[in-house]
Parts: sequence; C-alpha cells; structure tokens
Amino acid sequence: MSCADVLALLTDYLEEALPAARHRVVADHLGGCPACAAWLAQVRATIAALGCLRDGSLPPSVLAALRHSFGSGAVGGAAK
Repeated sequence: MSCADVLALLTDYLEEALPAARHRVVADHLGGCPACAAWLAQVRATIAALGCLRDGSLPPSVLAALRHSFGSGAVGGAAK
C-alpha cells in the first residue's frame, strides 16, 4: 500500500470504519513508514488540540489554511 493510499484512508482508520483486513494493512504500513506515522501523529495532535472548538470559533482564514494543509496530502515528500 502506498503512502497516498494510507493518507486517503487515514480518517476511516482513525474512526475504525475500515474492514478488519484493510485496517491491518494500513496499520502495518504505519508501523513501517516513519513519514506516514508522523502524519498520523500530527492528525491525532490536531484533533486533540482543536477538538474543544465549537463551530464558528475559528476565523475563516485559519479554517481555510487547515483545510488546505490537510488536503494537500503532503507527507514530507514521501511517496511510496
């Protein structure tokens, strides 16, 4: 599984919405890919930091920057 594939499945992975076999494949990739593991850690940290915010509490420019950052799929330039 490529890094791009893992990133596309990361939300479902975190929400435990993947079938068991797919979840294991993603977990195996994350266990062996430092770039994707770092991306997962960043997503978890962002969720923890922003989880307490209510709708409308972020300025539109900050929300747009976050969406752009996570939408870019950049993982330290790694592409397996």
